[in-house]
Amino acid sequence: VQEDIDAGKALCNAPLPAWVFEGPVAEAGGVHTAQGSWSAAEQKFVARRVLPVYERQLFPEKLLGEDSLPDWKTAGTTLFENKALRAWTLDKDGSPFGGRVLIASIKNKMHAISPEVMESLMEAVELAENEYQGMVIWSGDAPFSVGADLEATMPAFVVGGADAIDSIEGELQALMMRLRYAQVPVVSAIHGMALGGGCELAVYSARRVAHMESYIGLVEVGVGLIPGAGGLTYIARRAAEKMLQSTSKDILPFLTEGFTAAAMAKVGTSAIESRKLGYLLDSDVIVPHKDEVLFTAINEAKALAASGWRAPVKRLFPVAGRNGIATIQAQLVNMRDGGFISAYDFKIARMIAEVVCGGEVDGGTLVTEEYLLALERKAFCHLIAQPKTHERILGMLNTGKPVRN
Repeated sequence: VQEDIDAGKALCNAPLPAWVFEGPVAEAGGVHTAQGSWSAAEQKFVARRVLPVYERQLFPEKLLGEDSLPDWKTAGTTLFENKALRAWTLDKDGSPFGGRVLIASIKNKMHAISPEVMESLMEAVELAENEYQGMVIWSGDAPFSVGADLEATMPAFVVGGADAIDSIEGELQALMMRLRYAQVPVVSAIHGMALGGGCELAVYSARRVAHMESYIGLVEVGVGLIPGAGGLTYIARRAAEKMLQSTSKDILPFLTEGFTAAAMAKVGTSAIESRKLGYLLDSDVIVPHKDEVLFTAINEAKALAASGWRAPVKRLFPVAGRNGIATIQAQLVNMRDGGFISAYDFKIARMIAEVVCGGEVDGGTLVTEEYLLALERKAFCHLIAQPKTHERILGMLNTGKPVRN
């Protein structure tokens, strides 16, 4: 700071206080030490405050030089761990009725969902069902998850073609259904981005606890694909549920918002906007402080279990059918001809419409989630074989920015 003042780079040239250059701070080499942080008012190093309000922050950010706080990567009791995921718990009560909650933390870069993550989450759910009252998906650093691991997916496509991708997508869809119908409540604790498969991981959980600065959305269109792990099935099912709760018999008005969000790869700029897009429900919890997300999620899981939570029952639900597809396609044609979207954007959006409307069936036809998941998988496998999709994927991997072709 003094060097910047001398060089005229600081906002002002006010002299720094004497304690900066001499005394305990100078001897320690900084204002933060293992003993605490320097208090100019008390003229001593003061330890981190220990107040009841801070008990909710299980793993607060460490200050420079501070090493006394627990590290979430090693804290608690590890149940199993591999290179992709750590399953652990903070509960010490050995009783199966002690409100114990399993925590699953993805370890991959950007918490991408690789085949190893899928397998480990399946194992974690089974363990939670057998020995715990709930499960929380949480990692101590952002993002929550950026979705499927493209770097692992493309080599599989090169070697095995569309059949290999169909198998991977089938496993990912099976994971989402496993989370949705688990016999214990699964809570997604979201901080930062939950994109693509990360968004699907969240919406297929029983409950979501999101930090205010959470950015949730289905962004697969940006890499020339459609949401293939249940995201479109979720949109179709939620639209049907909303219609059945209303006096209307037309499902399309309830479907439009979800379709638009997926087709335009909209991402909520906050947890509140993510709720408006439909990725968070009114029953989900938004937390102002990111360090309180895990505490809240664990208690949500315990509360759900204590209140007699049960997994949803599989039901048939109506879809918009071919008439819905035709209505949406007419709007897409206008956007394409008006130059608002490219021809390939039109193709992808048309395929999204086919899935969320349930394909070429009559409006109001009752379908299962498995039927829509099969439509998702078929469209996904078709698109991943297209050259323009390859251009978008490679562009995203190389530059981190979407390619418009």
